[in-house]
Amino acid sequence: MNFILVVFGVGFALVILATLSLYVAGRSQPERHTSQISVLLPAARHDAWIVITDYARMAEWWPAVKKVRLETRPNGEVWTWNLDSQGQEIAFRTKEENAPSLLVREIVGDNLPFGGTWTFDLVEEGDHTRLTLTEDGVIRPPLFRAIARYFIGLDRTMKNFATSLEKRLTAQAR
Repeated sequence: MNFILVVFGVGFALVILATLSLYVAGRSQPERHTSQISVLLPAARHDAWIVITDYARMAEWWPAVKKVRLETRPNGEVWTWNLDSQGQEIAFRTKEENAPSLLVREIVGDNLPFGGTWTFDLVEEGDHTRLTLTEDGVIRPPLFRAIARYFIGLDRTMKNFATSLEKRLTAQAR
């Protein structure tokens, strides 16, 4: 019985030590970050733009989004509420739009542990489109910052989005 208690105590101490280490590592990282990816999409810029800005259909091709709800605010601004795989609903709004080349989408909500913008820059390259996606983000909790930076990657969601978009555009071209 004592052996089990010692093993449990050592295991618990190691979990606490790892959590504390991640917290300290996260505190040493800035809350704000910028990440960028670039991908060549198999579609004309106009076609890529239509898929990217058809928010109501995003759940059809991006597995990270389970459902999208549109809401028109009193000021006329349209917010999209994306339901993620954890059941969390997150609001987004368009901060800037210059179709079909520039789109800036912003997470709405001051009480979230994260936030920021994604800037979509679409440039024609022959029959294809070069999408440069830039995240200007903020991650508030130090533990989340450490996990995002050292284990998940600050650009993981953008890469997931780009891969899913590329698959959608490829299927659409067939």
